[in-house]
Amino acid sequence: MVQAKYDIIAVGGGLGGASLAKAMAEGGAKVLVLEREKQCRDRVRGEVIWPWGCAELRELGVYDLLARTCAREVRWMDIYFGGTRLEHRDLPATSLQKTGTLNWVHPEIEEVLLAAAERAGVEIRRGASVNEVRTGASPTVSVDNDGHAEEFQARLVVCADGRGSMARKWGDFRVQHDFQAC
Repeated sequence: MVQAKYDIIAVGGGLGGASLAKAMAEGGAKVLVLEREKQCRDRVRGEVIWPWGCAELRELGVYDLLARTCAREVRWMDIYFGGTRLEHRDLPATSLQKTGTLNWVHPEIEEVLLAAAERAGVEIRRGASVNEVRTGASPTVSVDNDGHAEEFQARLVVCADGRGSMARKWGDFRVQHDFQAC
């Protein structure tokens, strides 16, 4: 039986899911984030947002929050080969977005963004293991939360659970790429 209805359900509370949830809640949407981890943990992956991503973070309204709390702004990029510096690039001076990069530790950025989303009115469910996403006129997400089965409906389900997204597979969502933005 469906527990609640939302405008948006984000499966995954990392950088993408939490940022989207925050922005949409600030715009008046009723948003639920389903995050598998009870406590964010570190994973081996890149911990840098390049200038084009920093521009997106500004548009989402989280750049200043991250720079103030858990991320470090980096102006310069040095490229080395065999111990010799080949390039010393001033990113704000040479990027289209006129900004450097942001670097951080993943668990910290995820916690900051989830807290910001919650302050914006997003309902956060941690330890929520999504078992199924059913598409259709009323998309439904089935969840196991601490041994308790629940179902939620939304007008839109966002699969922000990573590159190997199970939610995307369950919902049979087609991957689309915007090569012009790259």
